[in-house]
Amino acid sequence: MQITCNNISFIYDKKDPNHYDALKDVSLEISQGEFVALVGKTGSGKSTLVQTFNALIKPTSGYTKVDYFYITSDKKLLKAKIKELSEEEQKLNKKLFLLRKKVGLVFQFPEYQLFSETVLKDVMFGPRNFNLSEEEAKKVSIEALNSVGIDESYFAKSPFELSGGEKRRVAIAGILASDPDILVLDEPTAGLDPDGKKEIMNVIKKVHEKGKTIILVTHDMDVVMNYAKKVIVLNDSRLVKVTTPKELFDSDDIENYSLEIPTLYKFKKMLIKKGYKKDLTNVYDFDLLVKVLGE
Repeated sequence: MQITCNNISFIYDKKDPNHYDALKDVSLEISQGEFVALVGKTGSGKSTLVQTFNALIKPTSGYTKVDYFYITSDKKLLKAKIKELSEEEQKLNKKLFLLRKKVGLVFQFPEYQLFSETVLKDVMFGPRNFNLSEEEAKKVSIEALNSVGIDESYFAKSPFELSGGEKRRVAIAGILASDPDILVLDEPTAGLDPDGKKEIMNVIKKVHEKGKTIILVTHDMDVVMNYAKKVIVLNDSRLVKVTTPKELFDSDDIENYSLEIPTLYKFKKMLIKKGYKKDLTNVYDFDLLVKVLGE
């Protein structure tokens, strides 16, 4: 498995009597090349979980493993697990910058990741930080910007002059320029209009088609239904379900997790409520629905 979480828990303000358990005994596996949606109500632990994937947060107990990198705050556990690795992997395990090159994380608010005076310089920061020459960094950054639909006319602009969708694309390009194996995106469509959502998701889909693992934290169930192949559901800091979009949205307990029902399912329910008699059970996209309605 590319990512394994083994009974991880994370406690914010551990020494405080009123501390907050953000994660409780979460175990899961993600394989290379998967497109995974991580869902759950606000405060369920989604953002905390994905931050363990590149050691921005280290589990209080248990461990997260990404390829040969072990991430945990438990020093005894870390020492024991590292001993299982080859000598070369043991040396590499201490170099967290290599883990962060392997796992690219795009935050919910792109402003947190944009800080340079121009778009191009901002995207070049990661490759330069990973020891690429100025010329090489510029080349891969231009390729990354072009891949997300940002052309040369934007390169000299300040990132803070851009629209919300453009900022998000530049933030994604900044991660892609470092060529991660795993792309983690926290609410990439939040605040965008339908066209903006479609543009961002098409960018992410193209990245996935190149063989990258995609992990998407989202409240947008239309995105989950249309793009994800696997869904991990968190509720009250615990993992409660690993499933597929179809199985999740067909289940009776979706509302127990405070998840929205996708637009297609709302429309099907409305049709049935209005007296539509045909079986819509196996209709999972609007194109097919239109076809069935026209028969």
